[in-house]
Amino acid sequence: MRPLLLSIFLALAALAHGAGDAAQEAYDRGEYAEAARLWEERAARDGVDSGLLAALGNAEWRLGRKGRAVLCWERALLLDPEDPVALAGVRHARNAGGAERPAATWSEDYASLLPSGAWALLAAGALWAGAASLLIPRLAGRRQGASAQRLLLGAVTALVLCGPGVWGSYTRSERSVVRRSETSLRLTPTAEGEPVSVFTEGDVVRAGRGFNGHVRVRTSDGRVGWVRSGEIERIEGGGLPSRTEPGAP
Repeated sequence: MRPLLLSIFLALAALAHGAGDAAQEAYDRGEYAEAARLWEERAARDGVDSGLLAALGNAEWRLGRKGRAVLCWERALLLDPEDPVALAGVRHARNAGGAERPAATWSEDYASLLPSGAWALLAAGALWAGAASLLIPRLAGRRQGASAQRLLLGAVTALVLCGPGVWGSYTRSERSVVRRSETSLRLTPTAEGEPVSVFTEGDVVRAGRGFNGHVRVRTSDGRVGWVRSGEIERIEGGGLPSRTEPGAP
Protein backbone atom coordinates (compact mmCIF):
# COMPACT_ATOMS: atom_id res chain seq x y z
CA MET A 1 0.00 0.00 0.00
CA ARG A 2 2.79 2.47 0.89
CA PRO A 3 4.55 2.20 -2.51
CA LEU A 4 1.17 2.72 -4.22
CA LEU A 5 0.45 5.84 -2.17
CA LEU A 6 3.93 7.18 -2.93
CA SER A 7 3.41 6.59 -6.65
CA ILE A 8 0.11 8.46 -6.52
CA PHE A 9 1.76 11.33 -4.66
CA LEU A 10 4.57 11.44 -7.22
CA ALA A 11 2.08 11.74 -10.05
CA LEU A 12 -0.02 14.40 -8.33
CA ALA A 13 3.01 16.44 -7.27
CA ALA A 14 4.49 16.27 -10.75
CA LEU A 15 1.20 17.46 -12.19
CA ALA A 16 1.16 20.43 -9.85
CA HIS A 17 4.79 21.19 -10.71
CA GLY A 18 4.39 21.35 -14.45
CA ALA A 19 0.74 21.41 -15.43
CA GLY A 20 -0.07 22.70 -18.88
CA ASP A 21 3.23 22.09 -20.70
CA ALA A 22 3.92 19.58 -23.44
CA ALA A 23 6.37 17.54 -21.40
CA GLN A 24 3.94 17.14 -18.52
CA GLU A 25 1.15 16.24 -20.92
CA ALA A 26 3.34 13.54 -22.47
CA TYR A 27 4.14 12.25 -18.99
CA ASP A 28 0.45 12.11 -18.09
CA ARG A 29 -0.22 10.06 -21.25
CA GLY A 30 2.44 7.58 -20.21
CA GLU A 31 4.90 8.69 -22.91
CA TYR A 32 7.80 8.91 -20.49
CA ALA A 33 10.61 8.87 -23.09
CA GLU A 34 8.98 11.78 -24.93
CA ALA A 35 8.47 13.68 -21.66
CA ALA A 36 12.12 13.17 -20.74
CA ARG A 37 13.23 14.37 -24.17
CA LEU A 38 11.13 17.54 -23.93
CA TRP A 39 12.36 18.33 -20.41
CA GLU A 40 15.96 17.86 -21.55
CA GLU A 41 15.38 20.21 -24.48
CA ARG A 42 13.96 22.79 -22.09
CA ALA A 43 16.99 22.39 -19.83
CA ALA A 44 19.34 22.94 -22.76
CA ARG A 45 17.39 26.06 -23.72
CA ASP A 46 16.54 27.62 -20.36
CA GLY A 47 18.81 25.90 -17.84
CA VAL A 48 17.83 23.62 -14.99
CA ASP A 49 15.82 24.29 -11.87
CA SER A 50 14.56 22.09 -9.07
CA GLY A 51 11.14 21.59 -10.65
CA LEU A 52 12.53 20.45 -13.99
CA LEU A 53 15.03 18.08 -12.40
CA ALA A 54 12.38 16.58 -10.12
CA ALA A 55 9.97 16.05 -13.01
CA LEU A 56 12.70 14.54 -15.20
CA GLY A 57 13.56 12.22 -12.32
CA ASN A 58 9.99 10.91 -12.32
CA ALA A 59 10.17 10.17 -16.04
CA GLU A 60 13.55 8.47 -15.73
CA TRP A 61 12.25 6.29 -12.90
CA ARG A 62 9.28 5.22 -15.01
CA LEU A 63 11.71 4.31 -17.79
CA GLY A 64 13.64 2.06 -15.42
CA ARG A 65 16.72 4.30 -15.27
CA LYS A 66 16.86 4.39 -11.49
CA GLY A 67 20.36 5.80 -11.13
CA ARG A 68 19.61 8.78 -13.36
CA ALA A 69 16.28 9.34 -11.62
CA VAL A 70 17.85 9.44 -8.16
CA LEU A 71 20.57 11.76 -9.43
CA CYS A 72 17.92 14.14 -10.82
CA TRP A 73 16.04 14.17 -7.50
CA GLU A 74 19.22 14.68 -5.48
CA ARG A 75 20.32 17.60 -7.67
CA ALA A 76 16.85 19.09 -7.37
CA LEU A 77 17.20 18.98 -3.58
CA LEU A 78 20.51 20.85 -3.82
CA LEU A 79 18.63 23.69 -5.48
CA ASP A 80 15.55 23.45 -3.25
CA PRO A 81 15.84 21.20 -0.16
CA GLU A 82 12.04 21.37 0.30
CA ASP A 83 11.03 20.40 -3.25
CA PRO A 84 8.04 18.05 -2.65
CA VAL A 85 8.44 16.06 -5.87
CA ALA A 86 12.14 15.38 -5.30
CA LEU A 87 11.55 14.47 -1.64
CA ALA A 88 8.77 12.08 -2.63
CA GLY A 89 11.00 10.58 -5.31
CA VAL A 90 13.85 9.91 -2.91
CA ARG A 91 11.43 8.29 -0.43
CA HIS A 92 9.92 6.21 -3.21
CA ALA A 93 13.37 5.04 -4.34
CA ARG A 94 14.21 3.90 -0.83
CA ASN A 95 10.87 2.17 -0.16
CA ALA A 96 10.12 0.69 -3.57
CA GLY A 97 13.55 0.32 -5.11
CA GLY A 98 15.67 -0.42 -2.05
CA ALA A 99 18.16 2.36 -2.82
CA GLU A 100 20.37 3.30 0.14
CA ARG A 101 21.04 6.92 1.07
CA PRO A 102 23.44 8.06 3.80
CA ALA A 103 21.92 10.46 6.29
CA ALA A 104 23.08 14.04 5.99
CA THR A 105 25.34 15.29 8.79
CA TRP A 106 24.42 18.36 10.81
CA SER A 107 27.01 20.42 8.93
CA GLU A 108 25.51 19.31 5.59
CA ASP A 109 22.06 20.37 6.78
CA TYR A 110 23.60 23.68 7.82
CA ALA A 111 25.30 24.06 4.44
CA SER A 112 21.96 23.54 2.67
CA LEU A 113 20.75 26.88 4.04
CA LEU A 114 22.66 28.59 1.21
CA PRO A 115 23.29 27.60 -2.42
CA SER A 116 26.35 25.53 -3.26
CA GLY A 117 29.50 27.66 -3.24
CA ALA A 118 27.98 30.54 -1.28
CA TRP A 119 29.67 29.59 1.99
CA ALA A 120 33.15 29.66 0.44
CA LEU A 121 32.48 33.07 -1.08
CA LEU A 122 31.22 34.46 2.22
CA ALA A 123 34.21 33.03 4.09
CA ALA A 124 36.61 34.53 1.55
CA GLY A 125 34.89 37.91 1.84
CA ALA A 126 35.07 37.80 5.64
CA LEU A 127 38.75 36.85 5.52
CA TRP A 128 39.60 39.78 3.25
CA ALA A 129 37.53 42.16 5.37
CA GLY A 130 39.34 41.04 8.51
CA ALA A 131 42.72 41.40 6.83
CA ALA A 132 41.81 44.88 5.62
CA SER A 133 40.76 45.97 9.12
CA LEU A 134 44.21 45.00 10.39
CA LEU A 135 46.42 46.09 7.50
CA ILE A 136 44.93 49.39 6.38
CA PRO A 137 45.50 51.23 9.71
CA ARG A 138 49.08 49.95 9.84
CA LEU A 139 49.81 50.98 6.28
CA ALA A 140 48.33 54.38 7.01
CA GLY A 141 50.54 54.72 10.10
CA ARG A 142 47.70 55.12 12.60
CA ARG A 143 46.08 53.10 15.37
CA GLN A 144 43.14 50.86 14.67
CA GLY A 145 39.96 52.91 15.13
CA ALA A 146 36.55 51.86 16.42
CA SER A 147 35.19 51.25 12.91
CA ALA A 148 38.12 48.99 12.03
CA GLN A 149 37.63 47.08 15.30
CA ARG A 150 33.94 46.57 14.52
CA LEU A 151 34.84 45.38 11.03
CA LEU A 152 37.35 42.91 12.48
CA LEU A 153 34.80 41.60 14.99
CA GLY A 154 32.21 41.19 12.26
CA ALA A 155 34.70 39.39 10.02
CA VAL A 156 35.71 36.97 12.77
CA THR A 157 32.05 36.27 13.60
CA ALA A 158 31.27 35.65 9.93
CA LEU A 159 34.21 33.26 9.63
CA VAL A 160 33.02 31.28 12.65
CA LEU A 161 29.51 31.06 11.20
CA CYS A 162 30.83 30.08 7.76
CA GLY A 163 33.06 27.30 9.10
CA PRO A 164 30.37 24.58 9.40
CA GLY A 165 28.88 25.67 6.07
CA VAL A 166 32.21 25.35 4.27
CA TRP A 167 32.87 21.94 5.84
CA GLY A 168 29.33 20.73 5.15
CA SER A 169 29.63 21.86 1.52
CA TYR A 170 32.87 19.90 1.20
CA THR A 171 31.48 16.65 2.65
CA ARG A 172 28.25 17.09 0.70
CA SER A 173 30.28 17.29 -2.52
CA GLU A 174 31.43 13.71 -1.86
CA ARG A 175 27.90 12.33 -2.22
CA SER A 176 27.57 10.32 -5.44
CA VAL A 177 24.96 8.08 -7.04
CA VAL A 178 25.61 4.56 -8.32
CA ARG A 179 24.63 4.67 -11.99
CA ARG A 180 24.90 1.01 -12.99
CA SER A 181 23.16 -2.10 -11.69
CA GLU A 182 25.24 -4.89 -10.20
CA THR A 183 28.10 -2.53 -9.35
CA SER A 184 30.61 -4.31 -7.14
CA LEU A 185 32.35 -2.79 -4.16
CA ARG A 186 35.91 -4.13 -4.36
CA LEU A 187 38.69 -4.41 -1.81
CA THR A 188 41.33 -3.08 -4.21
CA PRO A 189 41.24 -0.58 -7.14
CA THR A 190 41.76 -3.25 -9.81
CA ALA A 191 39.54 -5.25 -12.13
CA GLU A 192 40.65 -8.38 -10.25
CA GLY A 193 39.84 -6.91 -6.85
CA GLU A 194 37.74 -9.15 -4.64
CA PRO A 195 34.06 -8.06 -4.58
CA VAL A 196 32.78 -7.62 -1.04
CA SER A 197 29.22 -6.49 -1.85
CA VAL A 198 27.01 -5.35 -4.71
CA PHE A 199 25.23 -2.02 -5.00
CA THR A 200 21.72 -1.34 -6.20
CA GLU A 201 21.44 1.19 -9.01
CA GLY A 202 20.49 4.48 -7.37
CA ASP A 203 22.39 3.90 -4.11
CA VAL A 204 24.05 7.02 -2.73
CA VAL A 205 27.64 6.72 -1.49
CA ARG A 206 30.39 9.09 -0.42
CA ALA A 207 33.19 9.22 -2.99
CA GLY A 208 36.80 9.97 -2.11
CA ARG A 209 40.09 9.86 -3.99
CA GLY A 210 40.57 8.19 -7.34
CA PHE A 211 43.26 5.72 -8.37
CA ASN A 212 43.82 3.47 -11.36
CA GLY A 213 40.43 4.26 -12.91
CA HIS A 214 38.63 3.56 -9.64
CA VAL A 215 37.16 5.70 -6.86
CA ARG A 216 37.30 4.97 -3.15
CA VAL A 217 33.79 5.08 -1.68
CA ARG A 218 32.11 4.76 1.70
CA THR A 219 28.59 3.34 1.97
CA SER A 220 25.75 4.44 4.24
CA ASP A 221 26.56 1.60 6.66
CA GLY A 222 30.28 2.40 6.85
CA ARG A 223 31.76 -0.10 4.38
CA VAL A 224 34.77 1.17 2.43
CA GLY A 225 36.02 -0.06 -0.93
CA TRP A 226 36.53 0.79 -4.59
CA VAL A 227 34.28 1.08 -7.65
CA ARG A 228 35.07 1.94 -11.27
CA SER A 229 34.96 5.68 -11.83
CA GLY A 230 32.32 5.37 -14.57
CA GLU A 231 29.93 3.52 -12.26
CA ILE A 232 29.12 6.53 -10.07
CA GLU A 233 28.39 10.21 -10.66
CA ARG A 234 28.72 13.03 -8.15
CA ILE A 235 25.51 14.78 -7.18
CA GLU A 236 27.11 18.23 -7.20
CA GLY A 237 27.89 18.07 -10.90
CA GLY A 238 25.44 20.73 -12.02
CA GLY A 239 23.16 20.49 -15.01
CA LEU A 240 21.56 17.28 -16.19
CA PRO A 241 23.00 13.87 -15.27
CA SER A 242 25.00 12.07 -17.92
CA ARG A 243 23.55 9.14 -19.80
CA THR A 244 24.96 5.69 -19.21
CA GLU A 245 22.44 3.45 -20.96
CA PRO A 246 23.50 1.68 -24.20
CA GLY A 247 23.23 3.89 -27.27
CA ALA A 248 23.04 7.11 -25.29
CA PRO A 249 24.71 10.15 -26.84
